Amino acid sequence: MWGMLALAFVIVYLHRVAPSVVADRLMESFAVKEGAVLGSLAAMYFYIYMLMQLPAGLLVDTMGPRNTVVWGMIAAGLGSLVFAASPTLSLAFVGRALVGLGVSVIFVSILKFQAVWFLPNEFAFLTGMTQLMGNAGAVLAATPLALLVNAYGWRFSFALVGMLSFVVALACRFLVKDSPGEPVRSNGPLTEKLLVNLGQLKLVLKNRHTWPPFVAITGIYGTVITFQGIWGVPYLMQVYGFTRTGAANLMLTIALGMMAGSPLVGFVSDRTGRRKLPYVAFVLCYLFAWLLMVFWNQARPPQAALYPLYFCLGFFGSVVAVTFAAAKEVNPLQGAGTTVAAVNMGGFFGISVLQPLLGYLLDLRWQGVLADGVKVYPQEAYYLALRFCLYPIALSMLASLLIRETRGSNCYEQNSTSRQVNNS
Repeated sequence: MWGMLALAFVIVYLHRVAPSVVADRLMESFAVKEGAVLGSLAAMYFYIYMLMQLPAGLLVDTMGPRNTVVWGMIAAGLGSLVFAASPTLSLAFVGRALVGLGVSVIFVSILKFQAVWFLPNEFAFLTGMTQLMGNAGAVLAATPLALLVNAYGWRFSFALVGMLSFVVALACRFLVKDSPGEPVRSNGPLTEKLLVNLGQLKLVLKNRHTWPPFVAITGIYGTVITFQGIWGVPYLMQVYGFTRTGAANLMLTIALGMMAGSPLVGFVSDRTGRRKLPYVAFVLCYLFAWLLMVFWNQARPPQAALYPLYFCLGFFGSVVAVTFAAAKEVNPLQGAGTTVAAVNMGGFFGISVLQPLLGYLLDLRWQGVLADGVKVYPQEAYYLALRFCLYPIALSMLASLLIRETRGSNCYEQNSTSRQVNNS
């Protein structure tokens, strides 16, 4: 059952980073002249995803993971078909928004499923495995998608992804249960359950220990997905002269790094009972890797260094897998879905801001060069845009130092008791 839900998350990641491979095709098809506009089209997924995180947590805690995933995948499939058939840019925005709406509930549903079906000391490792499966979607969205686009075009490729979304929705409907034994049945009206979960949300947002993980994931996930998901392939094609397939191969390296790092950091965190220490160590290494990418020859490291450098970006960026365990363990157990959704919102806030912002920064250094109607940005432009990413990463470094060490167990009641004693 976990495997079927993880397969849905493969589709989520495929949708997430696919625009990078077809960025120039989109600019050509929709006559896009501004990098900020292309960034906004890619980021529409993340705008909706971010805004839907708190509703998604409430939906999962109220309706259960299975039904939430099924309807989410149906919406994502419809959105992908609309995007593929869009004759205009405005309709492409609608399709991308519908995709974001559908996939926004998947990850939260999986983590809720894990909280119900598995032991607490397995949660970080399983979250890492979920991230591994998701990055398998990023692998598919790299070289395989580039080859498919070259052979059949980007519209056919996105239509195929939409059809795959429907198949996964159907499989989840018949193979997944919400909890051990019989599926979860409501103990009262949905409105009553929703009111209870709104109360849980209030507790989560008022808890000061919720916010360091929120800020930490904002800079890490925001920067790695902004680079991997939209600007990485154009950067490699325009600065280094890579072909689309060659650039996609390098983006695949980031995904492979995340696939290797996600289960490993989760396993280490669970086995040692530490959340904060591995988090700080991985964020520090991620910052160092980004510094190398930016300042080595002004954002043009030697080609021989790109594969290990990008692998390190993905490997150390995979620390986001521990974020959700750290947040879940400082909040009420009953509201696990709501907690995960609230923190996950931080990552997508970072992406939704950075994708168009980097497009704007690139436009500031554009020198008027066009190729087949597509803007060609110089190395100087990418140096400015990538250097800006160091600010949110540094903020994540500071936030990671403030994460509460839970020792792998839920300490919300302990925190509540301490507050009551202090108030007395």
